[in-house]
This record gives sequence, C-alpha cells and structure tokens, in this order.
Amino acid sequence: MTLRRRFALTVAATIAVTVALFATLSIVVLDQTLRSASIARMRTAASAIATAVDVHGGRPSVDAGDLRQISAMHGETPFAILTRGGEVLGGSPVPISTSGVTLVNVPVVRNGRTYGNVVVWQSSAWIGDFDRAAAILSAIAGVLLMAVGVAVATRVAKSFEEVHAALEAAYARERQFVADASHELRTPLAVVRAETELALRRPRSDEEYRRALESISHECGRLEALVDELLAAARAELDAYERERLDANSIVRELSDRLKPAAALRGVEIELATNGDAYFYGNPAMVERALLAVAHNAIGFARRVVRFGVAREGADVRIDVADDGTGFSAEALAHATERFWRGDPARNRSGTGLGLAIARSLLEANGGRIALANSGQGGAVVSLHLKES
Repeated sequence: MTLRRRFALTVAATIAVTVALFATLSIVVLDQTLRSASIARMRTAASAIATAVDVHGGRPSVDAGDLRQISAMHGETPFAILTRGGEVLGGSPVPISTSGVTLVNVPVVRNGRTYGNVVVWQSSAWIGDFDRAAAILSAIAGVLLMAVGVAVATRVAKSFEEVHAALEAAYARERQFVADASHELRTPLAVVRAETELALRRPRSDEEYRRALESISHECGRLEALVDELLAAARAELDAYERERLDANSIVRELSDRLKPAAALRGVEIELATNGDAYFYGNPAMVERALLAVAHNAIGFARRVVRFGVAREGADVRIDVADDGTGFSAEALAHATERFWRGDPARNRSGTGLGLAIARSLLEANGGRIALANSGQGGAVVSLHLKES
C-alpha cells in the first residue's frame, strides 16, 4: 500500500472515530439535558398545582374555578389531582402505560402531612426524535468531514511522497557522489604514495628525483582541481539564493573575450551570435562558472571553431555552446552530465569528469537546466536554459 493511501485511510479512520465519539457524547449530554429540563418544568408545574389545591376535613379538594385557572395556566401539560387513595379530583386520568411518557409526582402537603398527590406527565418521544435527528446530522457531517479530510490528506500525502522521493533521490546521488569521489581521489593519492615510496626506497639520481617530483606535482594538481570542483558542486544550492537580473548577451560577450587567448592556443576560433533583450534571473558567479565549464569542454573538443549563441525561448533565455568536434555518442547524451562520467570514446580527454556535472548542478540550483545534443552539421551543442524570473 502506498504512503498516500495509508495516510488517507489513517486520516479517514481518525476523523470517523473522532466524529463518532464526539457525536455520541454530544447526543448523550443533550438527551440528559433535555430530559432534566423537561422534568424540572413538570416538577415546577406540579408544585404550582399542588399549591392551588385546598384541604378541607383532611381531604384535598379543588373547585371548578380553580380547575379552570389551573388548566389555563398549564394547558399544555396534562395533570391529575389525586387523593391519597388514588381518586382523581381533577385533571385527566393518569396514563396506565408509561412507555414513552415521563411522569412527575408531587405530594400535596399541609403542615407536614400529605393529603394527596399531583401527577404531571408529558410524552418524551420528541426527545427520541431529537436524538435520532442529531445522530443523522452527525453521520452526514462525519461523512462530509471524512471526504474533505481524505481529499486534503491525499494532497498532503502526495506532497510527502514527492518530498520523500526527492530526498531518496538526493540521498542516492550523495551516496553515488561519495563513492565516485572516493574512487577519483584514490587514484592520484595512490600515484603520489607510490612515487614517494619508490623515491625513498633507495638513493636516486637528481633526474630520477625530478621525474618523481614532477609526477607528484601533476597528481597534486589533479587533486586540487578535483577538490575545487567538488567544493563548487557542494556550494551550488547555497549560492543560488543570491540572484539578480542578468543580461545573457553581456555575459556571453565578456566570456568569449576572456576565452579567446586559451582557444587560440589550440587553434580554435570563437564566434558569437547575440540577441536583444535576453534577460534572466540568477547568481552571476554560478552562471559564469557553469558557462565556463561548458566552454572549456567545447574548446577541448573543437577542431576549428566554438560558437556561442543567445536566443529567446518563450519567456526564458537559452545560451548555446556548439563545437565542430566529433559530437556526443548516444551514451554520452544520456550520461555526460553525471559526476565523474568519462565513458565517451569519441570525446575522451583527461579531466575530472565533473565539468558538465557541475554546470548542471549550478544551473539547476538557479532554476535552469542543461541539455545536450548534436548539431546537424556535426559537433556537440550544449544548451543552458535559464529562467526569466
């Protein structure tokens, strides 16, 4: 059973039990309150009638005028004035069956002596009708509350499932990240240790020491680059909160000018095609780092040219970085933005395997995304999609 269904059933059961308990308690309290109030009214009426009864010669009596006055005052309450022997002096005969009827008996007392009784009664069926109506209304309210509760619980559970899935995915990525980072760090560290141990095993010539130190220096450089890129990936989500309105055209122009010397060393030209009004919101340092990672990757694989393009895509902005190299393999299109992935034989170069992965992390932290493709003329195209707001 899914989390959503379990949560919805739990909420429904909780609401049902709560409504049932509340309704039962409320109906019982109201029933007792109504019955107590009814008995109190009848007792008051019976006491008033008993006060109006006269006693002559040790026997209660009531004349016709008193009966008319009592009937006028208590017309809606049936009553009977009885002697001690049960003779009815006035009012109505006392009901033989008391089912569904509440009776109140008040003695006629004079000087501490009882001379007769006044009996007042009333049907209690209306209280039962009230109890049934309250039970029906409670049931209807319970069903409605359950329906609303299940609907709300389903939405909340859906959000929980999405958060849970996101957390699971994040944990899975972090576990993979730690495993990959451990693997990547182990290789240069092993080389440094091996070179050091070999150099210290016996006296070496200056040339041999130089070669060992050059190897160690090279591996330390790899370690430094790897650590820098790992830190950049780790800081992506924290830095993304500092956003501002940026001009994609300006960023691309400045970046292309900075990259021209590095590209010239490889015999690569940089071409630029800008577009008007290409604004978006993002962290400038993060967007620049992501674009640099993509651009360096393109320069490394280009034969003669790297093209930067800025275009509108609906309300958002797209920055394309295209090279005229061998393009991406099908496997690379699916995995090249994963951390430490370097499995594309068509674009096999030394590096940490983190460039495109970091670019993806930086863009996603800014609400954007990265897309890989191959152009129709050959070569790779990496597109950075950025949000206008």
